[in-house]
Amino acid sequence: MTWELVLFLAAAINGVILSLMFIISESKRKRFLGLYLLMFSITILHYVNYWSKLVNPPVLVTWLFVTSNWLMPFSFYYYIKKGAKLNHLPFHLMPALIFTLYWLAMRYFIQAPPSYYPIANQVIMFCKISLFTGYGFVILKTAKISSINKLFMLAYASFVIGLIAYSASLKFGFYTLRLDYIICAGFVLLTYGITYFGEYSFIKEKIRPKYSSSSLTKEDGDYLVQKINKVLEQNKYYKDPDFSLSSFAEKLGVPKYRISQALNAFSDKSFSTLINEFRIEEAKQKLSSDATSHLKLEAIGEEVGFKNKVSFYNNFKKMVGKSPGEFREEYMHQSA
Repeated sequence: MTWELVLFLAAAINGVILSLMFIISESKRKRFLGLYLLMFSITILHYVNYWSKLVNPPVLVTWLFVTSNWLMPFSFYYYIKKGAKLNHLPFHLMPALIFTLYWLAMRYFIQAPPSYYPIANQVIMFCKISLFTGYGFVILKTAKISSINKLFMLAYASFVIGLIAYSASLKFGFYTLRLDYIICAGFVLLTYGITYFGEYSFIKEKIRPKYSSSSLTKEDGDYLVQKINKVLEQNKYYKDPDFSLSSFAEKLGVPKYRISQALNAFSDKSFSTLINEFRIEEAKQKLSSDATSHLKLEAIGEEVGFKNKVSFYNNFKKMVGKSPGEFREEYMHQSA
């Protein structure tokens, strides 16, 4: 194996590791970026094996090699375009499915004459380039292109240009292995380089010590704040008087420093403030409900998670601007 192939192999392995870091993240968009990088890295592995003839992989591995290209455009689309609808995903998978069926048919069921394959390869390459170009056009027309997204579009475009250059070199007879290396090196350097640059804070977060003080990205912070609120709303952990940040971190599977960091930076409130807000909102519902009108104020405070009457009264007055008794009396007066 030449030194060029060793470098490509190392880059592809690095890409697989990098892609897995994104795939296991909590962000849906970053998972699609991870899928894109994984398929890209598998494609590079395929090129390395094609050039070096190292192994004759099993059929399933070969299928993944030849189909990986077709999974890249839609995964890139879902990464760039925030709010893209997941219920449209089956339609985005259709090109990969069609190509897979074609590949299986040609491999196992159809005995085409030798003259067929050069023409078929040209048609397939044209379809692949059209697919990548079409997605790129849709992204440019419909997605909000930030400065980082522009860099990722550059990496995406480099791959499309590489496909076009490769196809043109074969069609017009100036293909050489050295040219193939140069084309591949171009989009490999751009794709991995821009990924590291554009998502550096995410990567740094994954590899830093557990209790480092480095900040979250805005996207990850907003996502975590939404998740915290959703879990609290659904499970009502705050109704336990002994509920704490440590116990919540364990239930959520997120380090407690990360929860505090997300809330402080992206919701401008502490964990204790958020919990008391949930408790007060539940108390307001009980104070304005006929079903709980027989309960004393202290009992309502205990039901929503406050340990004592003083804490309940003080927090209620602070957040609502009136005491629990005044709030209930006002409701009764309005509903009378």
